[in-house]
Amino acid sequence: MPQLDEVLRTPGLRLECLGGKPGATAVERVFVAENLLDLQACPAAAIAVLSTHVNEAVDSYRFDVALRLAATRGVAALVLADPTAPRPTSTSAATAERFGIAILRNVDPINIADLVCGLDMALRGSAELALRRTVVAVQRLTTDRDSEPETLVSEIAEIADAEIVLSDRPEGELAFPVGLSNDTQRWVLIRNGAAHARPELALIGRLLANSLGLAALAERRAQELPVRSRAELLAELLDSSARGRSELLRRARSLGLPIDGWHLVTRIELNDEKLPDSDEVAAYARREELGRVTLGVVRSSGTWHLARAERGLLLIQMSRSDPGSAAAADATRVVQRALDAAIAAFPDVELYCGVGSAHGGPTGLISSAAEARAAAGAVRARGRANTATAFDGLGLRRTLVEWYASQTARTAVDTVLAPLDKMGRSKAAAAIRTLQAYLDNHGSLSRAAIELHLHRNSVAYRVERIFAELDVDPDNPDDWLLLQLACRARALI
Repeated sequence: MPQLDEVLRTPGLRLECLGGKPGATAVERVFVAENLLDLQACPAAAIAVLSTHVNEAVDSYRFDVALRLAATRGVAALVLADPTAPRPTSTSAATAERFGIAILRNVDPINIADLVCGLDMALRGSAELALRRTVVAVQRLTTDRDSEPETLVSEIAEIADAEIVLSDRPEGELAFPVGLSNDTQRWVLIRNGAAHARPELALIGRLLANSLGLAALAERRAQELPVRSRAELLAELLDSSARGRSELLRRARSLGLPIDGWHLVTRIELNDEKLPDSDEVAAYARREELGRVTLGVVRSSGTWHLARAERGLLLIQMSRSDPGSAAAADATRVVQRALDAAIAAFPDVELYCGVGSAHGGPTGLISSAAEARAAAGAVRARGRANTATAFDGLGLRRTLVEWYASQTARTAVDTVLAPLDKMGRSKAAAAIRTLQAYLDNHGSLSRAAIELHLHRNSVAYRVERIFAELDVDPDNPDDWLLLQLACRARALI
């Protein structure tokens, strides 16, 4: 047999106590009284609902008499259906306290039939009450998505009349992960063994966990949207030609990026060969998470932005004034902490990281990116994984980058390689790799074939076609040197 305090916790019922105490009083049925004299026929252990016109006599002596009559009949509570009904007199409140009968008033202006049905359902319990709790929980989860997680969990727990909490461990009879990923950090728990007797709690717990997960995902996307917009713009800017760069610079300034200030670029490349799977979707998700982790760490020391490169990630530190000669060393220490955090999150990855120097202006951004690429390539060649390395200590590579940073050198490189660039981006890149391998091996087709993993005849055919396109003399040492410098410079960008 249900008790009065349990009935009052039924979802959809909102009754306030005006007198007496709605405690552990047994309740069997609901009785509707059209007038106060009807209470003479009210059975024991009943909740008597007083119709609206009866409520008008609440603050009169007649209600006090009816209250005593109800008490002698063993009525558990009187419910005032009208939310605007007056409060009972102090005499009535004292009488209710003395005889152990509760005086309740409906809070919401609902039809009396809905009130009676709700009370009746609470008394009968079972599947109907479970369904009502579930429906009210669903309505709450779908109508208000702005509440704090703890507040929402507390409200759903009250609706379900169960102990529902958030935890960082999946312990207890029922535990539901918040979110859809494999790195769940919070769980919705239902405790005290209620789930076995009340199967609706499994549905409510799952709906609550999913709602919290979707809300967290929406919040995260809202936070990442500006980051993604800047990242895409910076990646496009670094990959653009000088001719189309002015519009990108205008967009960068409109986004508040200090593009005319000083820039220091860090390049992080992921060694895909060491990963346990070749799933492209999983690899993309891993790169996204690496970007989020590393950006979160470096942002504690200055203004950093994220961009994505073809083979890795770029962390770009921007400042409106010259950060000084120690900027690269300071950035290297900060980036090393970011690498350590990334390795802790993904112990199976190998990262190659190069840190460029600080340069001013939009062209300085491109120069620093080239330095970072050269540094990352150097540490990859030396097998120094998971170590942030500054461009300052790279010897000849630094000289090459500084040479290529001049407009004269860029013009010379673009001019000599222009016939290959007309082939298209992918074909030009393949041709330049073939040419560099041939030049670096002093014109040896056999050694170039080994380096390129091609047959000697294939290399000979490619080299012949390349020199047929280029306006150079392969037997001229000056042209040979210019081609070598041009190929190496192109490898930096």
